Amino acid sequence: MTVPAAARQASSAQGWRLFNKKGIPWFDYLLIIGIMMAPMTELRLWKIGPSELLCFIWSTRYLGRFMNTRMDNLLTRFWLAFYLTLLAGTVYCLFRYPSESSGLNGLTTWFFMMYISFGAYYGMKDRRREEVLAVMEKAGLFSLVCFALMLVYTATVSQYLFGIRLWYAGRRFAGGGANPHQMAILSLCLVFSSLYFLARVPLTRRKRLLHALLVGFFTYVLFLTRSTTALMALFTSGALYLLLLVIRHKQAVRERQAVTIALLSLMTLVVVFGFAWFFQKFMDWVAKDPNGLHRFELFAYVRDPLMKSPLFGLGDGTHSNAGISEFHNTYLEIIGMTGLIGVVIFIIFTIRLIGALSVDRFLWALPFALYIYGLAGFGLRRLPNWVFTAFMLALADQLRQRKPAPAPRALRAGEDLRAHG
Repeated sequence: MTVPAAARQASSAQGWRLFNKKGIPWFDYLLIIGIMMAPMTELRLWKIGPSELLCFIWSTRYLGRFMNTRMDNLLTRFWLAFYLTLLAGTVYCLFRYPSESSGLNGLTTWFFMMYISFGAYYGMKDRRREEVLAVMEKAGLFSLVCFALMLVYTATVSQYLFGIRLWYAGRRFAGGGANPHQMAILSLCLVFSSLYFLARVPLTRRKRLLHALLVGFFTYVLFLTRSTTALMALFTSGALYLLLLVIRHKQAVRERQAVTIALLSLMTLVVVFGFAWFFQKFMDWVAKDPNGLHRFELFAYVRDPLMKSPLFGLGDGTHSNAGISEFHNTYLEIIGMTGLIGVVIFIIFTIRLIGALSVDRFLWALPFALYIYGLAGFGLRRLPNWVFTAFMLALADQLRQRKPAPAPRALRAGEDLRAHG
């Protein structure tokens, strides 16, 4: 089939494209497939697997945009400060407590996360909103097909494929991973990605059904991973999402404020008077996880790295349980890795992230789920965490640019500007 000349000209202006009605550059399929394969850590050689390789190649294309941009955006300021602090902690730990440090391996992992984070953000922030949404949508669709076929295969043939384990311990779906955590993080991101589509993107009936299917399928996958941490994040952030939906349906500002105050008051009363009951139910639920209560024991060791290196921490490594285990908690890991300086850097990043995403509060739900996951897991070392955070920031930037500038005060008040001339 011959491609029309006009289509070829449009393609050359925007990069190589697959010729469809709302196509995206063909190069983006490297990122899409890389996201889909993120849980498949069993395919890695050392720390490099197909997902890491594809995402690295894709991100490299946009490295020039990072190099030509001033250090005035949220991700750049966070990563450069955080990584330098991590480096300082690692060097100190290698000299004083070498058995606890992951050394070059840990620094390489964090450099890769920084690199992919920059690539996803700079590769998306200057595009049309429709293109960013198309990449997110296709990542969900490709993952749906891949893991649905994988589940059918494991149900009918075997829990192994070409020697790769698809289920962890025979009862937790890992999607080709060494453990189910990567699968849980990806599923969590895809659930809230599609929920954002359903809340904020005009969709045809077919697309609405697709995203409802994605939400349902990856919620089911989350249950198959048996990750109590991911399920806690799903329910908590899901409650935030429902709260935002209720508030959105109130048109008048005062109605929204009244509903928000009423719901927050109700939640406060439930927490205050039902805390003991909820806490007991929560502990019973955690106890069902084979590793659940043991993680609380690991949390108690957070004083050790603080005593050894309070300012810069000890870098990436095993700093819990006398140096033989990780904390399995994002915030305690940050304390252990980067000390008090790293904690301050992360708090500033979080505050600025909330502010940046406030242009559309539905963008809060996905990062909020990742933050809740961090209470008993370490999602910051997972590729989907940074890719989807970058997507949210890119969408926020685009919405901010599309908003009209506020009219001069004199015009808003109905005054004659010429009177000030």
